[in-house]
Amino acid sequence: MKLGVVGLALLLFTTAWAGPPRLPESALRSTPQAKADDAKAHFDRGVALVGKGDLDGAIAEFRKAIRVEPDLAEAHYNLGIALGRGKGDLDGAITELRQAIRLKPDYAEAHTGLGIALGEKGDLDGAIAESREAIRLMPDDAEAHNNLGTALGGKGDLDGAITELRQAIRLKPDLAEGHYNLGNALGGKGDFDGAIAEFRKAIHLKPDIAEVHYDLGKALGEKGDLDGAIAEWREAVRLKPDYAEVHHNLGVALAHKGDLDGAIAEYREAIRLKPNDAAAHNNLSEALRLKGALDGAIAESRQAIRLKPDDDAAHYNLGVALAHKGDLDGAIAEYREAIRLKPDYAEAHDYLGNALEDKGNLDDAIGEHRTAVRLKPDYAEAHGNLGNALQRKGDLDGAVAEFREMLRLKRDDALAHNSLGKALYDKGDHDGAMAELREAIRLKSDYAPAHYNLGVALYGKGNLDGAIAEFRQASELDPGNKQFRASYERLSKESKK
Repeated sequence: MKLGVVGLALLLFTTAWAGPPRLPESALRSTPQAKADDAKAHFDRGVALVGKGDLDGAIAEFRKAIRVEPDLAEAHYNLGIALGRGKGDLDGAITELRQAIRLKPDYAEAHTGLGIALGEKGDLDGAIAESREAIRLMPDDAEAHNNLGTALGGKGDLDGAITELRQAIRLKPDLAEGHYNLGNALGGKGDFDGAIAEFRKAIHLKPDIAEVHYDLGKALGEKGDLDGAIAEWREAVRLKPDYAEVHHNLGVALAHKGDLDGAIAEYREAIRLKPNDAAAHNNLSEALRLKGALDGAIAESRQAIRLKPDDDAAHYNLGVALAHKGDLDGAIAEYREAIRLKPDYAEAHDYLGNALEDKGNLDDAIGEHRTAVRLKPDYAEAHGNLGNALQRKGDLDGAVAEFREMLRLKRDDALAHNSLGKALYDKGDHDGAMAELREAIRLKSDYAPAHYNLGVALYGKGNLDGAIAEFRQASELDPGNKQFRASYERLSKESKK
């Protein structure tokens, strides 16, 4: 029997740096010293309209104020904030904020807003420079420290980010964004306990932000708390039903919990929302294969490859599905492609070895299994598969050594105890074989092959009644196995003579 790994080709529990897109909540708080009454009136109406949620009306009023008084820095600033925060027009926001700074170089809020807009455009160096200038002008501005921390994190300077974000929180303990960004920075450093604590603080302050629940779920997943991760991701999709990434990660977690139907439903929803997500197609393929829906699995793997031809995991998954369909040549081709793309892909080498063995090419199969265990010495299943191939080749000492290594790595594996027992029996060590086979049955009482092999070993020791009992048990557990039934019936007749 082949040994194999059951696992998703792509796990999504990595916590990457991510700062929430936003422009300052402190916007629209400056009062201009306007030279013209009309400019001030338009400005005041713009502020009032923002308070009512009428951003289009506010933008129109700020533009009128600027036409009357082009040098009104506050109008340019508030127009920039309205364009960026409310309308998503980052280019327009940057233009207006730069104009505000040109007119009023020491305008700290404008430097802060420009830093955020530049960060959202991907200009992290510009964002850092503007945030530092805002802090120079206004050292106790929590938002400026938060924004600088966000930009530093985006540049990979997590230590600098953590310093700035802690300063932001010290200045403003109820700054939810600061706690959220600090959680992401700590997660990026591998401090998931710290990340979880900060995300929970952010949620306490702002419970309805889907992104925070999503990242809290990722951190919990990294800690192995799948139930906690699932709960947070369910809350995230409740708050934001069209959040494709959450549906995808929720599917991964459910698959790891053994809920394949739930995982498939989440993957399908992720794909509906984001049809070109190759990883979601690949993970859906894995779940469908585990459910036995091989045609669907193959179709999803092919779709993943169409979207991302160099995805080694998708080629591997396609190979596994094809092998289960009996298409060994197709499986071998896909495993080889996965290895071409990722030469150190231990699982692909191991499964290529299985397919080659099934094709009768034992020498090449052994070579692939050896490569798998060289690349990944703690890969228990590969040691088991190498042992199987060596046993078929007649190298019983080598097989026993590999089965023992598998058991060292995976002590309670019934299949490995059964394989070791069979190899020891073939070496003539009947007592050692029976000990291993009894252990396999202790671990998995309904394991029909172990009962059958124990029957063989007992018969070899001359214990006819014990052999009959084990053969009967094997045939009852696996009624369709003709060999088990025939052995039981033959010995039963022999015992009556």
